[in-house]
Amino acid sequence: MREVPARRSDADCTVREDEGERPALHGTACVLIASTRAADGTYEDRTGPQLVQWLSGRGLRVARTVVPDGPEVGQALRAALADGVDVLITSGGTGISPTDVTPEQTAPLLTREMPGVLEAVRRRGAAATPTALLSRGVAGMAGRSFVVNLPGSRGGVRDGIAVLDPILDHLLAQRTGGGHGEPAREEDRPGGGDAALPPAVPEASREPVAERVRWSAVSEDEVSAARAAELVADPRCGAVVTFDGVVRDHDGGRGVERLEYVAHPEAAAMIAAVAREVAERHPDTLLAVAHRVGPLVVGDGALACAVAAPHRKEAFAACDDLVDSVKQRVPIWKHQVFSDGSTEWVGALG
Repeated sequence: MREVPARRSDADCTVREDEGERPALHGTACVLIASTRAADGTYEDRTGPQLVQWLSGRGLRVARTVVPDGPEVGQALRAALADGVDVLITSGGTGISPTDVTPEQTAPLLTREMPGVLEAVRRRGAAATPTALLSRGVAGMAGRSFVVNLPGSRGGVRDGIAVLDPILDHLLAQRTGGGHGEPAREEDRPGGGDAALPPAVPEASREPVAERVRWSAVSEDEVSAARAAELVADPRCGAVVTFDGVVRDHDGGRGVERLEYVAHPEAAAMIAAVAREVAERHPDTLLAVAHRVGPLVVGDGALACAVAAPHRKEAFAACDDLVDSVKQRVPIWKHQVFSDGSTEWVGALG
């Protein structure tokens, strides 16, 4: 007769020490739970205690915090990094739903990426659950801090612990030039010794959000991506991504002769608010955006955007976010005049 395995308990979500006791670690860790439902109390956080138990068992001093999905994740990440935490593990917000933005909040803060870590976690999870491959978490170093995004499920966290547990001591030793199992020297810790340490948080992200939005306007004047790029130029940024939305000569199979953009009186305030929100979602970026109103002809620029960032990935992601957000939320409409004499009112970028 086939033996039916016993039902799993929470104890099965901890690491099995099959290779002997792991060396004790020294330092601090932060467990950051990204879950709107857990933050408002409608859902019990079950992955946080799991991670705290593991990390404290390895000798780290652990703090746990729960925040809603969205910009609050980035704020909590930056606060932990500013405190000089040695290990920062997030759980949740790595899927493909519109509110899952933990990887987008984390990636701009990384100074060295470690793609192999999450690849191993996904492979391990996919052996039991194919959908584990949809997790989009990232991992790497942010200055001296090791940062990793784990899924929001207990199974995903269990897989993450299994991958991280054998390498964590080596990783923490290597960041300061030590060998396998060699603890970090006291003079290499924050505040110790005379050597300058790389900043945990990129410099641009320390500017207030309003100052990182270099231009936001709704105007009858001409707009251009070239001007927007000039306004976000900064020696700290190695990537500038622009978008130049111009009037095309067709729409829906009909020829377009000309058009006119008409804005709500609050459009200027709204585009400024949208730009600030995008800057908050992408903390290490500088932004510029402007939308033109009034009569335009084919070839005229209608929307100009530019985003500068230290690296290309965050610049592309923020520019895409900025264009989509303006399209979806800024109250501007266009009155199109077609070559056959017919007209049509549509959303500004519809």
